[in-house]
Amino acid sequence: MPPLDPRLVRRSRGVRRLLAVSVALGVVTAATVVAVAYAVAEVVAHRFDGRPVTALAVVAALGLGVRAGVTWLHTAVSARAAATVKAELRTEVVDDLLDPRRLGPRPSSSRVVALLGPGLDAFDGYVGRFLPQVVLSALVPPLVLVAIVRADVLSAVIVAVTLPLVVVFLVLVGLVTKDRVDRRWQALERLGRHFADVLDGLAVLKVFGRRQEQGLRTIGARHRRETVRALRLAFLSSFVLELFSTLAVALVAVSVGLRVVEGHLALAPALFVLLLAPEAFAPLKRLGAQFHDSTEGAEATAELLTLLDHDRHTGSAPAPDLRTADLVLDDIVVRHEGRSEASLELGRGRIRPGELVAVTGPSGSGKSTLLSLLMAFERPTAGTVGVDGVDLAEIDPSSWREQIAWIPQVPGLVAGTIADNVRLGDDVSTPADVRTALRDAGADDLDPARVIGESGDDVSAGERRRIAIARAVLRVRRGRAALLLLDEPTAGLDAVREAAVLATLRDLAVTVLVVAHRPDTIAMADRELTLGRQTVATS
Repeated sequence: MPPLDPRLVRRSRGVRRLLAVSVALGVVTAATVVAVAYAVAEVVAHRFDGRPVTALAVVAALGLGVRAGVTWLHTAVSARAAATVKAELRTEVVDDLLDPRRLGPRPSSSRVVALLGPGLDAFDGYVGRFLPQVVLSALVPPLVLVAIVRADVLSAVIVAVTLPLVVVFLVLVGLVTKDRVDRRWQALERLGRHFADVLDGLAVLKVFGRRQEQGLRTIGARHRRETVRALRLAFLSSFVLELFSTLAVALVAVSVGLRVVEGHLALAPALFVLLLAPEAFAPLKRLGAQFHDSTEGAEATAELLTLLDHDRHTGSAPAPDLRTADLVLDDIVVRHEGRSEASLELGRGRIRPGELVAVTGPSGSGKSTLLSLLMAFERPTAGTVGVDGVDLAEIDPSSWREQIAWIPQVPGLVAGTIADNVRLGDDVSTPADVRTALRDAGADDLDPARVIGESGDDVSAGERRRIAIARAVLRVRRGRAALLLLDEPTAGLDAVREAAVLATLRDLAVTVLVVAHRPDTIAMADRELTLGRQTVATS
């Protein structure tokens, strides 16, 4: 993994600004380091010869003050930049997940929580400390080496030979650390997923008396072990870096000292070289120390950027009127990454306006993928979905979805009353309209004033589906939807309520596409569209 992901530079203006400021402050830092070393060396040499040092002492003090001020400014700018970039990325991820033009599957909630929480919390070490130190490590040692060359060529040769050894060791540390960091990040993600799953199923686990303390304790201990191993490696690598740099400075000190004693080198340039030699290695030592602090943030950044790098809809054409439009499926193939076989593969099919089609097929044949395709959540790998001669890829997804009512396998709910959930996005429907929709969805036993939570833990799976069906029915009857997509809407319903739902779907004067397994649902459809083979009947 490179120290700085180019995607982050392209995407974040805050990072670009930080790098520009870091370069400017890095040059100033190198200049002050050289100036302070020169002034201090001259002060000692003048004092040793008995000459006055007042002016030089003032210059050295001012130089130290400037260096401290530059260091503080660099730290403050970096910290603010890290906070700004974190806010930018959090906002961009949330906007991306809500973007109607987003294509591809949504990441799991536990993954998003891990990235936006602990992942971006580690961003301070990556952007706020590591990236500025990378700039300093690239600027300060070469400039210091140039200053040493002008004072003593032999010392410069020693520093130039030993400095790459530290760089090589930094690379080796990075290679060894990557595996540890990956394992620690995987342990953190596993802990987050497990905790999210436990929270999602807490009510069911409680009912059946399944205790989760031991599972959480085991996964937490695994994360703790990986963290301790990473810290142990960080301490060992810092020790080796210190050893290399100390030996290099010692070689310079011995060489300079012997030549000063023999009279081959003056005291002032000798002190100047001795003061600058550690400064050539100091940025690299700090870089090595901060590398371990930054690896988790770098890993989270790479995952966030991968999450944001996906295809988007580019279509802008208005959607045709679905009350009169034919849907034509032409040699559709959908392939997903990581699967050797196509997720959906079918030949040519046509869905006419007002037709009720039951989508059937074995598990894994692509029934839900077909609905996702018609919702414009993803694009076919091959083939086209035509709407009155217009490719769905050329249609604006927002205007397309405005004419669709969709019921997934697990419908979403909002915190509020059942009436609020049925009337979601509709401020015109009356309480009587809501009660009628609930009755036609087989949910006349549900009180519209009943308060439910966003998680849906206080409703059964069947109640959740009936609320979603009532919402779709109300949307169709208000004239806001002309295409109804349902993914197993009667699963979990008894025979009486299933019959009520099927009768309602039969009476709706819109195009209906329903994923079905139950014989009654398939029997009430105008025709059956069977997936799992490439040829699909058109009538």
